[in-house]
Amino acid sequence: MIIDAMRLIQLALQRYILEVEPQLELAQVVLIDNIATAQELGGSNNQLNGHVVMSLVNLQEETILKNGSNYRLENGRTVYQNPPVYLNLFILFSVLHNQHETAIQLLSRVIEFFQSQKEISSFVTPGNGGISKDVRVILELYSLTFDQLNHLWGTLGGKQVPFVLYRASLVALEAQKLQGEGSVISEMNVNE
Repeated sequence: MIIDAMRLIQLALQRYILEVEPQLELAQVVLIDNIATAQELGGSNNQLNGHVVMSLVNLQEETILKNGSNYRLENGRTVYQNPPVYLNLFILFSVLHNQHETAIQLLSRVIEFFQSQKEISSFVTPGNGGISKDVRVILELYSLTFDQLNHLWGTLGGKQVPFVLYRASLVALEAQKLQGEGSVISEMNVNE
């Protein structure tokens, strides 16, 4: 489900950038990759140069939604299954480009897109990249302090490039395996 959510965001953002920047001659502007590897490669011959790179930098469980029911009725039987895990994905959008001005322009396009479209779902996104699951992601800008920025880019092992961090909320993960099942109690007798 995590990669489905990331691919859905990638597809929608890719479509938007190519629509507003038709002069870009790239078939794939938005890539899902680890920005830390780009810092190791460095230089103008970097494969990620000229792209918007989406990197998953953190996961967080949404504990408020944790207390769901473990039981549900299905075809007249009681089914036991743990409630889904709701996650917040912290996605770093970095722009690698030889020209700083162009990098900032692409970064502006990323922010414009998420300002105009806070929610992305597989129901609404045309040509959703073959994602068959029901995926719904709500994105919000996530600001870091200067100390947090230092730690983030220090952990990634490279120099800071133009970037923005978004929190993608309420990505639900649920195992497809049922943990148990039983029949419904439909009648109760009390002996005195």
